[in-house]
This record gives sequence, structure tokens and C-alpha cells, in this order.
Amino acid sequence: MNTRRLVVEEGGFLYDSDYYGDELPFWKTVDGKPHLVVPYTLTHNDTKFAGSVGTAEDWFTLVRDGFDMLYREGASHPKMMSVGLHMRLIGHPARAIGLERLLDHMMKHEGVWITRREDIARHWIATHPYPGRGLNEA
Repeated sequence: MNTRRLVVEEGGFLYDSDYYGDELPFWKTVDGKPHLVVPYTLTHNDTKFAGSVGTAEDWFTLVRDGFDMLYREGASHPKMMSVGLHMRLIGHPARAIGLERLLDHMMKHEGVWITRREDIARHWIATHPYPGRGLNEA
């Protein structure tokens, strides 16, 4: 409940990802200071291997379908897709093949940028600078 306020209070953080309700980064004003939020999702996450998704093909299909929908929607509105990866999960050879298929699929599409969250934050800061006080004061 107080994570964002504490992150801003501590300082030194480029962004936080403690938000699941959107797809694109956005600015907030927290205690009078600008703060960037780079949303996260559990939908496209390899933690699915720990429960409902059993095979690399299942995971690949789930994440590929999400990518395909966002790519189509991105033709008219920008989109961002978070894919959560954990070495102990996706790193298993029988699972890594799903990631390999996903990356191969994504790279066949124009205008796709596969990068780290830090790079997304830096891009957002450079191209969508903080618009000023008054944003979602919290």
C-alpha cells in the first residue's frame, strides 16, 4: 500500500513496476515529486510453469497470442508487453524452447523492440517527460 511512497522517499529509483492495471508507462506525482511507473503483468510470465501451463508449447502459444493481439492493436495505439522470465523456470531446456520460438516469432514483425524495463523507462523519460505537478497526487 505504501510501496510507491517509500520508493520515492528513499530516492534513487528510475521507476517502479508495482502496478498491474495498464500497459504503458505513466507519470505520477508522489509527495510533490515526479515518479515514473512502468506497469507489469503476471499474464505473460514464466511462473505459469509453476501451475497452469505445463509445456513450452503451452507457454509459447499463450504469450504469442498476447503478442499478436497487442501488435495488431499497436498499429493505431502504442503498446507494451511485459514478459516475466526467471532463470530457474524458463532456463530449463524443455521450457527454453518456448522462449526461443517466441523470440523468433516476435523478430519476424517490424517495429518490435525487445529490451529491458530500464531501457523502456529511459526511453519514456526522454520522449514523454514529466508533464508537471498535479498528476495523480499520492
